[in-house]
Amino acid sequence: MHSPAPKYCHLTGLETTPTQSNSDIAEYTIEVNGKTIKFGFLWDHNNSKFVNDHQHIFKGLILNGHFPEYYEDPNKPYFENEQLEKIIRNSSFPKTPEDKLNYLLNHLHSLQEFQGSPINPVDHKLLTEELAHKLFFKNFKEMHFYLATLQNMGFVSYGSRSTMDGPSITDIKFTYKGLSKVIELNESGNLSDRCFIAMSFSKEQLKTRECLKETITECGYHPILIDEQHFDADITINDAIIAEIKKSRFVVADFTEQKCGVYFEAGFAVGLKRPVIYSCSQEDFKNTHFDTNHYPHVIYESLEQLRSKLKAKIEAWIN
Repeated sequence: MHSPAPKYCHLTGLETTPTQSNSDIAEYTIEVNGKTIKFGFLWDHNNSKFVNDHQHIFKGLILNGHFPEYYEDPNKPYFENEQLEKIIRNSSFPKTPEDKLNYLLNHLHSLQEFQGSPINPVDHKLLTEELAHKLFFKNFKEMHFYLATLQNMGFVSYGSRSTMDGPSITDIKFTYKGLSKVIELNESGNLSDRCFIAMSFSKEQLKTRECLKETITECGYHPILIDEQHFDADITINDAIIAEIKKSRFVVADFTEQKCGVYFEAGFAVGLKRPVIYSCSQEDFKNTHFDTNHYPHVIYESLEQLRSKLKAKIEAWIN
């Protein structure tokens, strides 16, 4: 006898389509943006309070294609609260009010045909419940609050008109102040296309270095290695490292050969709340420090494995 699937998805609230399952697992699919996503849960699964409180984040990850469609243990083809909570804690999404404001501002900026061109909410399917979830807002009302805040801060302007369905927002336009703010955000690192690489610079790691750089570039980011940067003679290398990490959107820290500098740079990035992707060769992972080895690592036995695993991690956590 197969376990019945819930009528609505535990994570999104969307209607489910049951699929074949064993006696202990309730499996089902949901349709999101024309894509079929499969889930498995124990038949008696109930969300923890933490998972329930973050359902809108799961919706955002799924709508953006960043939800990891895998299970931690191949012998357990289902999600449990512990894994779901770990996904939330390890995922990259706007967490503070300032992050949410900046995320919405940058999204609106990406919709312009040219600097200063009006953005028609209807043409871009703006101000919908689905867009609110895609931008990691809890609901439409929260997104509308942040849009009004952007106008109050002088970053955008928009009009409104009355319709049979109530007030409707018309063309959204960026002000000069708003355009300047977007440039500032991209240069500060929060929304930049830069990735700082922390790793050993030994000759033995040259092929790994090139693999990291190529993979990060393929994912649409600009790899930064401190020994390839030019900075003024009166700036110490430590100051340069700190400045580059601040300007980067995320950090890839490869711990192969266990260099102290990698630990420092990864820790500094964590302190700045920058996403850090940890990696290490399979052979050397046993030597990693206990302070970091409990974090999820990209562990690889070959450069091909490093390339594929790192690409998947960037696409899931950063893009």
